[in-house]
Amino acid sequence: MGEGESSRERELRSQLDAAQAITHIGSWEWTVATGTVTWSDELYRIYGYEPRAVDVTLERFLSHIAPEERERIQREIQHVLQQPGRFAYREVIVRADGTRRTLDTIGHAVVEEGVVTKLVGTCRDVTDVVARDEQVRFYADVFEHAQIGMASWKIDASGTPHLVAFNAALEKLLTDTLSTKLGRPMADVMPVLAGKLAAGESGRLKPFRRTGVQGSPFLAVTTFDLPNGHLGISVEDVTDRVFSDALHVVEVRVLEMVTTGTPLDDILTMVAGSIEDTATGTLGSVLLLDNAGLRIKRAIGPSLPEEYNRALEGLAIGPKAGSCGTAMYRREPVIVPDIANDPLWEDYRDLVLPLGLRSCWSCPIIGSDGRVLGSFALYHRESRSPSARGIEIMKRAAHVTSMAIERRYLDEELHGLAARVETAREEERTEIARDIHDQLGQALTALRLDVGWLQRRLEDDAIRRKLEDMALTIDDVLRTVRRISAELRPGILDTLGLPAAIEWQAEEFQRRSGTKVQITSMVTDLQLDRELSTNVFRIFQEALTNISRHAAASQVEVAMRLDRGRLVLEIADDGIGMPEIAPRGSSLGILGMRERALRLGGDCTVRRRSPRGTQVTVTVPLRFPAERASG
Repeated sequence: MGEGESSRERELRSQLDAAQAITHIGSWEWTVATGTVTWSDELYRIYGYEPRAVDVTLERFLSHIAPEERERIQREIQHVLQQPGRFAYREVIVRADGTRRTLDTIGHAVVEEGVVTKLVGTCRDVTDVVARDEQVRFYADVFEHAQIGMASWKIDASGTPHLVAFNAALEKLLTDTLSTKLGRPMADVMPVLAGKLAAGESGRLKPFRRTGVQGSPFLAVTTFDLPNGHLGISVEDVTDRVFSDALHVVEVRVLEMVTTGTPLDDILTMVAGSIEDTATGTLGSVLLLDNAGLRIKRAIGPSLPEEYNRALEGLAIGPKAGSCGTAMYRREPVIVPDIANDPLWEDYRDLVLPLGLRSCWSCPIIGSDGRVLGSFALYHRESRSPSARGIEIMKRAAHVTSMAIERRYLDEELHGLAARVETAREEERTEIARDIHDQLGQALTALRLDVGWLQRRLEDDAIRRKLEDMALTIDDVLRTVRRISAELRPGILDTLGLPAAIEWQAEEFQRRSGTKVQITSMVTDLQLDRELSTNVFRIFQEALTNISRHAAASQVEVAMRLDRGRLVLEIADDGIGMPEIAPRGSSLGILGMRERALRLGGDCTVRRRSPRGTQVTVTVPLRFPAERASG
């Protein structure tokens, strides 16, 4: 500040310094002849110095220019000296502390008598502005080039969103030209989303179909707030993920249902129904081949007319047998977009067209051993060709179905094998029991008679006492023979039937164990099928064995009754109750009981009683000897 400055000048300079500080604009002057450089206080601060803390020279100024910029700035200065006039350029400086700042420099050359005497100008610190501009450009590039759809909506006073910006990805997802819809309300651009927002949904929304109608892609939308009353959305096509997740759920459910012994028809109905729910507008169908692999044994289509399913059963597969019959014959997918005009359906059009079915895609169900087990098909009520996604859904559904069918066929084979083994074992027990009872029992009885004959004819007391001992031993052996024979196969089961055999076994158990048994039977002299009687009796024996070994019971209650064509047997005890983790032996015993009931088409449940004890309930459909013979 000069000594001769007036107060007015000082005031103006103070105002200028304040303005420069507020605007981050510093002024400078360079006298060319002397090399003197003058900076304003704000320019010192821009360069990272306290005002007038250092002497400023052209060399100091150039030393602060970023190395990669220094040569360009020197060229700018030389150009102004050679061609005087106004100039402007942007430069990057490096402060003493190493930080970098971006400056916009504007100035002009002072010319006297044709010679440049001074350069005068200002430097504005635009570092923050440049950073904001770069950030804006970055987000603009992200917005425009992002692979997911993005849009910004202005919320008006009524709360209605209006489209103000979008990217190319959103246009592609919506298959719409959005430039013609700028300023339009969301209900005109994305009506389904508008409905969801009006219902109060926000944030990450559950996937929904783009147009809300069948066949349109699934979209995942996330909403987020933007400044100045704007709403942002991001949109992704998640159709593949939705289908994949749905099919994964189906696979898990199939495994659960197979494990729990759910009937195969119920499993296949669930698969077909789940695919229908996922691929809206389709009607699922599963066909099973007979053992020879030549004809349709079973048709399951939960949404198809039952008369159509029945009409398919018994039809032969072949090279011209509709979509499914041909797919099973060829062992490859068969796609028929137009049933009415496809030669594969020539013999079956009158069957399917009256039902309103117009297209059918079918995939063979092939087992792990290469056998064709059946087919999985998707029908539609309009002519339609599948997308790659549709073919993938059909193939995965066929694979899931093959898992269920193979597992159930394997279970049936194992059950059949177990039944044959058990039947052979029962027949062997019956034969051994008969031989023991008839041959050994008769021989012992004859021997007992001979000993009695000798006793009556001998007078020697010692010999008679010996014969008496022999007679007692023979009686013991006879009782043992009868017991072994009864345990192998009680004759009462074949002569008097299941109710009498249950009562006899209960009396034997009570006599041997001392545990009281109370029987309540609503079943009298029914002559039941031999296999049914045998298996129910063996379940009863196993239940009593488990009570004897593990229950420590004082009383057993047995009830047998008929319930709507089914035989129900309940065995309950007042023992310690079934443990949380059953002993290995008892768990195998329970498994055997359940297996026997399952072979009869029934079930066997074992549960804890309250307050103590265990209850076994056996429920099997009634079957009589005449039914067995006719079957």
